[in-house]
Amino acid sequence: MSNSLFGLPSRLTAFIAATVLIALPVVGLSLASLAVDPPSATTAVAAFVFFALALAADLRPVPMDDSNKSEVSIASVFIVSSAVLLGWRFAVPAAALSIGITFVVIRRPLPHTVFNISMYALSACAAALPVIALGPIHGAPAGRLTAYVLLGGALHLAVNVVLVAGAIAISQQLPYREVVVPGLRQGGAAFAITVFLTALAANLWVTEAWLLVLLAGPAFTLTLYQRSALHSRLATRDALTDHLTGLGNHRAYQAALHDRISESERTGKPFSLCLIDVDDFKGVNDAYGHAAGDDLLVLLGKLLGSTEHAEAFRFGGDEFAIIFRRDEISAYRQLEELQRQLLHAEAASPTGHVTISAGIATFPSHAPDADELQRRADGALYWSKEHGKNRSCLYSPSVVRIYSRDALERETERSARLRAAKNLVRFVDARDPQTANHSELVSALAEGIGVQLGFDAETVEQLKLAGLLHDLGKIGLPDAVLKEARMLTDEESSIVRRHPEFGQALLEGLGLEQVQDWVLHHHEHWDGSGYPDGLAAEEIPLGARIILVADTFAAITTDRPYRAARSEAAALRELRAHAGRQFDPAVVDALELQLGQAPGHLEALA
Repeated sequence: MSNSLFGLPSRLTAFIAATVLIALPVVGLSLASLAVDPPSATTAVAAFVFFALALAADLRPVPMDDSNKSEVSIASVFIVSSAVLLGWRFAVPAAALSIGITFVVIRRPLPHTVFNISMYALSACAAALPVIALGPIHGAPAGRLTAYVLLGGALHLAVNVVLVAGAIAISQQLPYREVVVPGLRQGGAAFAITVFLTALAANLWVTEAWLLVLLAGPAFTLTLYQRSALHSRLATRDALTDHLTGLGNHRAYQAALHDRISESERTGKPFSLCLIDVDDFKGVNDAYGHAAGDDLLVLLGKLLGSTEHAEAFRFGGDEFAIIFRRDEISAYRQLEELQRQLLHAEAASPTGHVTISAGIATFPSHAPDADELQRRADGALYWSKEHGKNRSCLYSPSVVRIYSRDALERETERSARLRAAKNLVRFVDARDPQTANHSELVSALAEGIGVQLGFDAETVEQLKLAGLLHDLGKIGLPDAVLKEARMLTDEESSIVRRHPEFGQALLEGLGLEQVQDWVLHHHEHWDGSGYPDGLAAEEIPLGARIILVADTFAAITTDRPYRAARSEAAALRELRAHAGRQFDPAVVDALELQLGQAPGHLEALA
């Protein structure tokens, strides 16, 4: 949007200019009328009294927020009273001069001053419309006077709200309704009280002018009420706001979540809950300090808080939540956009590359209540963290497993132990550079064989894991045995033959019973000559038969201390020669098919 006069947006400049152009003739006509038909001394004194009271009220407004950008003044009590009792030609210049002097004293920018002078003048003129349309009220009974004042006060408020809300909506690029409704909600009670005070002031003046001093009590009470209401709003806001990011805190989140559920049950429209964690946030604090970590949280808070059709919250630490007023697919797309924005924002962050993981669940399709919805979103988040981070997961019962608190603790411990087991396998491979990446190669081969045999995705994942962990038990073997180029002694061979049992023992308690079984028996032979239990043919678990073929192929095609690597074709001939004795023929067939589909793709792993 281009800038115009005084650096204001062009649309706002045009709005202010239009208001001024409408107000100028009104102010000009009021001054001309006073010049042509000067008031009596009594009327002039009355006009000055109302002006002085309005000016005093404008100089001491009551703030409606802690920024002092929104204020309420009881000046309208005296402007509307002047408009009804004395007429528009007195009220218009009094209102314009009152706010003009006030804005000069407090040094408001010129565009703000000009706009408010014009707005006050037009509001004062609107307050006099009942008199202009229905005739003067001099000598009228109290009921008619009160009706005039109530109607004039309503018109004064209407013009005020229309013009002020229009300026705010244009300057902040907000829908008009999003400005008017919160403004009336915050100041509606004060405006209503002001209108009734105006009726009281007018009736007191008509009865005896000096009785107007009795208005001091109600005016003081209104001021106290407004300040008390402000303090209450600020206290409520602080109780529901995270002090660092300015987002809603956990208390606000719980209230909003239950409100959205009630709204969804009433309207039938779904909404989505997204739980978010910053990946490796502890590392950011450790590497760059807590101040940099706080800056990162503030940056993320701004991004989440700017999300459309959503409310964002921070629970503390690096945990956030967003409640989207949309289904899970729309929420997922918005979250992808947030992750892209975070990637671009990293350029200005000293912490460098930072990512987030998220889990999304939708009400009511995924859960019937708040607790279940949170558990399922949390389960989806856990899946994202466990599958590489820097991703979002839509809840699905076929993908995400939901845990109780105790089960989640057990799963967390199990995952930690499994990571430790994988690290031990890497250590085993690293002990001999010639066999480095052996376990990864066996894992890839076992996965491919499983796919060729038509196994489901979960079983293929289990095969992949078993291939990675099959040599875990070798962690206990001495280097002299692992790297020895000569034939092993009977005693050394006996030790080596124990490694499947060692591996099974290390995997106990991880909830991987099938993988344990495959690791234990991956040296059993089809003819029963293998170890540790001498199982034969179909007695050997199929997964173990697959690991054996993959392990043998990887060993043949890799350099070893006692021989050089052989080609894939030679390895396949060796496997085929021993199929039906050492190896399951169907598994050898599957490996040949796999390699035929993607010839030579395994050399890079070996």
